[in-house]
Amino acid sequence: MRLNRLTTVLVLILFLAPFVPSSPAPYELSEISEVSARDSDIVVSEIFRSPNSLQSNATSNNIYNAVDWNSDGDYGKYSDQFIELWNTGTSPVNVSDWQLSATSGSPPCQLAWNTVIDADSRIVVFSADSDIVLEYWESDTVSITDTSDVVAHSMTIPEKFGFYGNSIVLDSSGDVVQVDPTPGWGPNDPDSSVALNIVKCYKVADTSSSDAFILKGRVVTMEGENSVMNQGNVLVRDGKIDAVWSSSSSVPLTADLTNAPVIETNGTIYPGLIDLHNHMHYNHIPLWDFEVHLNEDQRSAEGGYSNRGQWGQNWDYQPSITWMKNNVQQNTRWGMATEQMKYAEVQAIAGGVTAVQGSPSGQDAWDSTLSRNVELWNFGKDNIVTCAVCSWYESGYNVDGKIADFNDGDIEAWFIHMSEGVDKTSRDEFDLLNSKGLLAEPTVVIHGTSLLPSQFESMGAVGSKLVWSPLSNLLLYGNTTDVRAADNAGVKISLAPDWGPSGSKNSMHELKVADLWNSEIMDSYFSNYQLVEMVTSNPADAAEWGDFVGKIKTGMVADLVVIDTFHDDPYRNLIEAIDADVRLTVVNGKALFGDEDIMTALKGDDWEPITGGGVSKAIDITSTTVVDGSQTWAELEADMTMAMRNDVSDIREHWSAPEGVAWSTDAEVQAYLDSEFDGKDPANAGMSQLKNITVDPIFTTGDERYFDVINRSTWANTHIDLSKLYSYYDIQMDADGDRTGANVDLTTDPTNNGNTGGNDNTGGTDNTDGTDNTDGTDNTGGTDNTDGTDNTGGTDNTDDTDNTGSNDSTDASSSESDEDSAKLLLFGTVFVIAAGLVLLNRGNRDELNLNQEAHIEKMWDDDAMEDATQLETNETPFIPALPPMKAAPPSSSEEE
Repeated sequence: MRLNRLTTVLVLILFLAPFVPSSPAPYELSEISEVSARDSDIVVSEIFRSPNSLQSNATSNNIYNAVDWNSDGDYGKYSDQFIELWNTGTSPVNVSDWQLSATSGSPPCQLAWNTVIDADSRIVVFSADSDIVLEYWESDTVSITDTSDVVAHSMTIPEKFGFYGNSIVLDSSGDVVQVDPTPGWGPNDPDSSVALNIVKCYKVADTSSSDAFILKGRVVTMEGENSVMNQGNVLVRDGKIDAVWSSSSSVPLTADLTNAPVIETNGTIYPGLIDLHNHMHYNHIPLWDFEVHLNEDQRSAEGGYSNRGQWGQNWDYQPSITWMKNNVQQNTRWGMATEQMKYAEVQAIAGGVTAVQGSPSGQDAWDSTLSRNVELWNFGKDNIVTCAVCSWYESGYNVDGKIADFNDGDIEAWFIHMSEGVDKTSRDEFDLLNSKGLLAEPTVVIHGTSLLPSQFESMGAVGSKLVWSPLSNLLLYGNTTDVRAADNAGVKISLAPDWGPSGSKNSMHELKVADLWNSEIMDSYFSNYQLVEMVTSNPADAAEWGDFVGKIKTGMVADLVVIDTFHDDPYRNLIEAIDADVRLTVVNGKALFGDEDIMTALKGDDWEPITGGGVSKAIDITSTTVVDGSQTWAELEADMTMAMRNDVSDIREHWSAPEGVAWSTDAEVQAYLDSEFDGKDPANAGMSQLKNITVDPIFTTGDERYFDVINRSTWANTHIDLSKLYSYYDIQMDADGDRTGANVDLTTDPTNNGNTGGNDNTGGTDNTDGTDNTDGTDNTGGTDNTDGTDNTGGTDNTDDTDNTGSNDSTDASSSESDEDSAKLLLFGTVFVIAAGLVLLNRGNRDELNLNQEAHIEKMWDDDAMEDATQLETNETPFIPALPPMKAAPPSSSEEE
């Protein structure tokens, strides 16, 4: 009887299906053209490259009649530059997902969903909504391309063309001319004081992180000291760790191995290293070779500086550090801020560092290319603030506001340079901070070199964290932080290199300084595991990133480093690792750096060689989603080398001539340099002190100057013989870059066939809690049944049939089984038909392929919106704005 009822229901569904109404599309436009660019009438009609800025020097008056065309409160090229598109045809054209691009180096962007341009109508895309920034000093070609990669139209504007406040259009002859800006309307339309028809344009998705692969090797999960798999597997998919298991156990039931190549790394796989203290914009500058300029009574007991306020006054600081940073980054000089930051990040990923703290603002070129930037938007949040030289100690500082941010979670980690030095002045900083109530759980103290055990007790009591930079402390002051006292007080310690002028090139190399100090000075107080914690799980916890990185666990983000296996102890294997040992660095599932064999297996020929100091590796720094993303490593290295050389002829060619300065010959340029860069030393008055400096090498191996500067520092070697650092690098390598004589025989892992997606390892890690990942999805990896039951969606009916006390149990069971089969067949049929109906109904709607959707933003002014001509719609539902594509840069008061 029940079977007949089900059949009747199915017939009824089939009968009513044709009458099911389709869902109305958000826009039901008449005769929208779905055409390719080749057949369309879409053109680039207007480009506004030179908007006036609001301010002139310290004056805030609008002396240039600047117009905030998009009404966002900002003036200038990063907000008010715009590109206008015009449909010159007679039918509406759907340009959803079409790409805007410019040759100036900005990444292309993709027009939002449901972007339809009516006949003889226009839309406008602002730089604030696209990150496309056009350069006045360069020729630029702006193009609009359809979803089949066919260019619909382009406009080329020459260098230095277009006076401030004027737009550029093509006249009837196809020549560029200047006109008054008309964003969103034509020359025959009524003027407007605000832009019309504003459309957002989103970053083009970088699909490289969607690749899947399996890394095989020894896996160090950092979930516990014994949580190591000697024959482990890490499945990476869509930028996440999809599964972790031992080869001695079955593959997790939740693991999707589809199209996932297996990479035999012959190495040890670790979480990516996290650097919680750096100044990345200085990391093209090599170690500073200086003499302490103070009197003996002003120096530290070791003969170095006493506090951080002293060494910046050294006469050589400007020529060796300040000028080498500022000139490289200043637009009117070398203008290589993006190149410099990418160079610094290459230095980081070459040591397995997947995240760094201490990046400047203006980050479009590097915020998503190489290493992760701690202060920027990560894992769906941006609650980290750096106070490098901020005015927290001044009476006007908003202490109450900062404490409120701590308490409500708006700031999860507050990085502050604190007590950097070895004197009482440095130590008193901490007491002042504590008295203001700014010592709290989110507070991450950078350095703390002069702190006493009692002060570390105060940190431990509130849960503050510490970042330790031993090499920089030794080279500047002659001593370093009492990390043993910090640990005894319960303070969690992270290890970081500080910066290029006085620190290691990356965290992998700083580990050797910490290891040497630990063994020589502290009698091996810290275990090997604890030292590795300082560059992996500890910094992840300090940044409140513990749910995402710092460990190898199913559902976490795939930030990984693979080190060649040469030591039985997996933690000594990382501590002693040098440049040649880095087999692979992965950030967000993207292979960026490593040995040629692995990079080729993962990326084909999409990499280029990087060499130095006898080390040869492969790297991929190109990306279509960032500023200057097409620049190769070879080009970047050549540019940085030239900038650090400071050759007069190069300066004359690449620097902008200062106003009123003769700039036609090398002699004229040299005369300017002699007056501008003679430095603080009166003995050098009238003589340029610009230096020809070799850009800091990427690799520590082979950098003889690095070791020489360290060894000659008498104050740095007062407590410890730093020449012993060289022994870490004095390793014989074969022609393939492998250690000679290294033969590690790893034991087989114990069998665990109950693995269903959590980590299967000797530490017994059972991953059943799920991980909150970057897209907000709670990725539990499936159900983990600790009793060994396979619960993958099937039904275990072993105890469903009760045959005791039933004479016709066999017949009943058979009948129920037949009916169950019929049910499954009927429901399967209904499901297929229903799915077909859904697809059929969706066929009447626009086919869109982005995960981003937005209305054309016709207006933002309510009064103007009422008067505006809008698209004809049957329904205009509200579509919420997308989350920010990247974090807003920190204010200047919160960064160095």
